[in-house]
Amino acid sequence: MKLVREKSFYKTLLAITLPIALQNLISTGVNMMDTIMLGQLGDLAISASSLANQPFFIFTLLTGGLAAGASVLTAQYWGRGDRESIRRVIAIVMRFAFVIGLAITIGVLCFPEQVMRIFTNETDVIYEGARYLRYVAFSYFFYGMTNTFLQVMRSVERVIMSLVIFGSSFFINVFFNYIFIFGQFGAPEMGVAGAAIGTLIARGCEFVMALVYMLAIEKEIKFRPAYLLRFDRTLTADFVRHSMPVVVNELLWGMGTSIHAVILGHINKMVVTANSICMVLQQLSMVLILGIASSAGVMIGKTIGAGEEHKVRQYAYTIQVLSIGMGVIMAAVLVLVRDPVLSIYKIEAETAQLTNVLMLVYAVAAFFQCSIIPPIMGTLRGGGDGKFVMVVDLSTMYLIAIPLGLAAAFWLKLSPIVVIACLKSDELVKMGITLWRQKGNKWIKNLTRDRAMTA
Repeated sequence: MKLVREKSFYKTLLAITLPIALQNLISTGVNMMDTIMLGQLGDLAISASSLANQPFFIFTLLTGGLAAGASVLTAQYWGRGDRESIRRVIAIVMRFAFVIGLAITIGVLCFPEQVMRIFTNETDVIYEGARYLRYVAFSYFFYGMTNTFLQVMRSVERVIMSLVIFGSSFFINVFFNYIFIFGQFGAPEMGVAGAAIGTLIARGCEFVMALVYMLAIEKEIKFRPAYLLRFDRTLTADFVRHSMPVVVNELLWGMGTSIHAVILGHINKMVVTANSICMVLQQLSMVLILGIASSAGVMIGKTIGAGEEHKVRQYAYTIQVLSIGMGVIMAAVLVLVRDPVLSIYKIEAETAQLTNVLMLVYAVAAFFQCSIIPPIMGTLRGGGDGKFVMVVDLSTMYLIAIPLGLAAAFWLKLSPIVVIACLKSDELVKMGITLWRQKGNKWIKNLTRDRAMTA
């Protein structure tokens, strides 16, 4: 295989990647600012908010999986120029997001302490985390509806407004966090619960801005809320068939990641704090690579939908080479920023020392993650190979990483550094399998139908 030489390929890749990467950076920046602000209150505040965000993390994976599954279809219909099918798929995914958001909100509001006990047995962490959940749970509906709509719009190369909305939300979130965490401008000093209120206000603003964009600004797809009341059996069946592997993949992967949190939460509070700081840095290192993954999914899906399958494998090879190069760069960045980042946090000396070493483990993991995320989440999924991605992602996590992590933590009683290294060990295996899969043509699948068949 040879690298793509056409400048138009790289221009399109950058045009989609950069706005999405900036949006990912903003989203991660919100988490980082929460961690920094709450870090002024000590280890307890960071641990409580980190563990209390696990239900939201699972919810984002569910809605992200729904949107990613829908995007596989909409990108291919975009290649065919079938806008009516795109509108109907958007309605389907938003209905699913509404139901799931409502269910998780009710569960978290009714049982906040029980939810926290899943992740930790420390009483003070449970108390503070439950306070956080009682406020932040109301934000799930807003986020679910906003994120699914904007994420599917990315698949039809409409990415700028998503950046504008989430960029505005970042400043709103930081402003209200500052007011309610520290009790500024006459507001009560609420600590961890104040961060939840800031998040709730920001999510509500995102929802309003997305609605204005949908109704008054977007002129290409012209989706309207009335489509939520229109049901299309054929497209719904296609959506379920092709998106459920992605949803199951994201859900079980999220549950696996939450098991990581459970394992670390039952070691001690210091480990949770150190890992939370490292995870924020890891998320920052992933923003560009996740943008490339989203761009890859759109470009691969659109090319297949347009019937230009002869270009697909060369696109896939080029994206793989770019991903490996990004992996080297991101690993080096994580190593270099360790000391400056640690100087921001007011944490115990022992916690800071553990965090410093853990960042080296995360740097190695970042290389493998950057190398496989665009091929597996972009290329293979965009090509319609969601079932294969699901099998590889989940089997390596549940048969390799989690058993090794459990054994290292509770049976062998090894250091937290070794435990986290074991929990990241699946990335190497996934990289090898992904490279092998892309050598063939089985992952290239056209999932679209003629409009007459879906009417």
